[in-house]
Amino acid sequence: MIEEALLYHSIMVKLFLALLFVNLAIPSLFRGNSVRMIKMTRMSFFLFSALLAMVAFTGMILFMLMSVPWSMGMTGMVVVFLLLSVAEIIRSRKLREAWLQGESGISVSWPWVLIEITMTAVMIFAAALEGKDAVPL
Repeated sequence: MIEEALLYHSIMVKLFLALLFVNLAIPSLFRGNSVRMIKMTRMSFFLFSALLAMVAFTGMILFMLMSVPWSMGMTGMVVVFLLLSVAEIIRSRKLREAWLQGESGISVSWPWVLIEITMTAVMIFAAALEGKDAVPL
């Protein structure tokens, strides 16, 4: 049962990372069509929130199933969850300001998405180093 929960958590983390890479590509894919880019970016905001919540939920289920004491790795995951949420809110506000000024938003979006990818990758690497709670890659 624990292996199955770990598998679901791993799948959610992989889907979340895939969405982050899609978020990185959206501004350049729809560079000429600003209306489609805005629609796709707004859809990605909702998907980001949904997948981040799914990752957190599957992580909480794993914590309850494994019956392990709280660790620094889990604290790091909670901190990364909060930082990812704040980074996405800042990115969405800055993109909205850029769109209202008539800019494309590429220079605004890329740094924030790269920060989100880096935070997620560092947390995956830290969990892999911790060993017992690692998400299988």
